[in-house]
Amino acid sequence: MNHFLNIVISSLILIILAFVWSFNTYLRQETPTKDFTRINTSESTNKIKLFENYSSQTLSVAVLNGCGISGVGNSYGNILSNRYGLQVTRIENADNFNYELTTIVILSKDNPNIENLLTILGTNMNAGNVEFDATMNPSEDIQIIIGKDYQEFLNLNQ
Repeated sequence: MNHFLNIVISSLILIILAFVWSFNTYLRQETPTKDFTRINTSESTNKIKLFENYSSQTLSVAVLNGCGISGVGNSYGNILSNRYGLQVTRIENADNFNYELTTIVILSKDNPNIENLLTILGTNMNAGNVEFDATMNPSEDIQIIIGKDYQEFLNLNQ
C-alpha cells in the first residue's frame, strides 16, 4: 500500500510540474503588437471602397495632431487606412496643439467619396468643423486636424 501511494504522489507531482511548465510557456509567448509607425502609401495596395456604388477611387488623407496627445495621430491613421481603405499620405503634428474640435479641411472637391468620409467622421459638409481650402495644392484630398474631442471618433471606431 505504501508503494502504491508513493507512485500516485510521484505521478501527481509530474502532472503538476508539466502544468506549471505549460502555463509558464504560455505566459512567455509574445503577442504580436500593432506597428502604428508604419504607413503604407503604396498605390498598388488594394483599398476598400467606402461604399459600393462608387468607383474604386480612394481618398488620400493627411492626419495632423492638433491636440498634443502622443500617438493619437497614429491611431487615427491606422483606423482610416485599415478599416476604411483610405490612403494616409502623412501623419504629423499640426501647426499648434490648441484645436478643441477635430477640423476637417477639404482640399479637393473632385472625389465623390468625401461625403462618405465625413459621414464616417460623424459630420457633414455644412458642419462648423468642416473647412474648404482650394488654395493649397497638397498631395492629399483631405486634412484631418485632430482636436481635443478625438476620443469620440476613436471610441466610435474601436
